[in-house]
Amino acid sequence: MWFCSNCYSHAEREAPAFEAIPWSAPFKLFLLGFLLIFVGMIFVMIAAVLFGAPATFGGIIFVGPIPIVLGAGPHSFWAIVLAVALTILGVILFLVLRKRG
Repeated sequence: MWFCSNCYSHAEREAPAFEAIPWSAPFKLFLLGFLLIFVGMIFVMIAAVLFGAPATFGGIIFVGPIPIVLGAGPHSFWAIVLAVALTILGVILFLVLRKRG
């Protein structure tokens, strides 16, 4: 489509510099999760450097429908409990948000 110079300058003033990108709810949740993981890792590194506390680990790995629960360290029981609770919360949120969309 061709414009004359007057129409082109008029159209250029009215057009926005960029269009806002509509972000979907799952993408926002992904970014929030990524940010929380990043901030948590920073806190753990700072605590390890400042206090020299022994490391404690708890986590869940899903292999298909089978969860594998891992933990190590003096407070691993509570780390595993927290990991299980967060996993249950994540599954519930997944099921609720899947039905809404």
